[in-house]
Amino acid sequence: MAWKLSRAFWRFSLASLCLIVGSGIWSAPAAAQKVNAAHGDKVGRDAVKTKEFKFEIVSIKPVKPESDLRSPLWGNTNPAPDGYRSRLKISEMIMVAYADTVGIDAWIYTPLINQPKWSDDWFDIDARVSESDLAAWQNQGSRHELLRSAMQDLLKERCKLAIHAQPTELQDYKMVVGKKGPKLEATPPGFVLPQGPKLESGGVLVVEIVSGKAVLHFDAATMGDLASFESRFSNRPVHDMTGLTGRYNFTFQQPETPSSDLPAEATKFPINDFGLELKPGKYSGTTLIIDYIERPSLN
Repeated sequence: MAWKLSRAFWRFSLASLCLIVGSGIWSAPAAAQKVNAAHGDKVGRDAVKTKEFKFEIVSIKPVKPESDLRSPLWGNTNPAPDGYRSRLKISEMIMVAYADTVGIDAWIYTPLINQPKWSDDWFDIDARVSESDLAAWQNQGSRHELLRSAMQDLLKERCKLAIHAQPTELQDYKMVVGKKGPKLEATPPGFVLPQGPKLESGGVLVVEIVSGKAVLHFDAATMGDLASFESRFSNRPVHDMTGLTGRYNFTFQQPETPSSDLPAEATKFPINDFGLELKPGKYSGTTLIIDYIERPSLN
């Protein structure tokens, strides 16, 4: 079964939006900034080349159906100082280990095929590295190469996972400047950022609910930030091809209906008012194919 998102996802609720923003997920590495739109960033293909790294202690426990999934650990893809703790589905664990990109939105860029029927079950992971590995763990790069390696080992040991990556041409949207040029306000020198969840670039995104609609305030944001945001609410990944390298302050409101310039569910947050457009395109990516997997052995 391919990892396909249902139409219900595109009707993303305001409550869910606020939950994601409030949880700090936007500080996860932005996939739109990590992927080269022309050639891709083939982490999935090259994962087997990573030097093996293992957790010393691992706890995996199923999340009870009545549990509140809004755990502070929900969807975490970043290593902790002494290991890794998160609440994830098996498919998301595989994304952490093998996806082309790093971050909560890795699924946007890397299709996953042959998922088991129980792939929607949630699990709490609490994994620790050994004392001798702490220094290396705490100094791993932004690609989280040691976390990826340790998660690969965890999935092989606990789930008997066998998986392979296949180069694939995938569909995306190219975010480009419109014919009349950009309509964006550059962030003034010395601008003081408001309190709010941090974007990957260091800017801030604040969400207000006004008359039942989401109003989003981006401050000192880059076009990479905007492309990453658009990807989360689109039926394809969005890659920044604007060539704009500055920081900008902008605000827009969730419309009642999607943009008429794109398929009905392409994005819930159109960018036409900023003098920007999304153009359908293609990019070189990777599809992950599960050959065999079992439910994780538990503690």
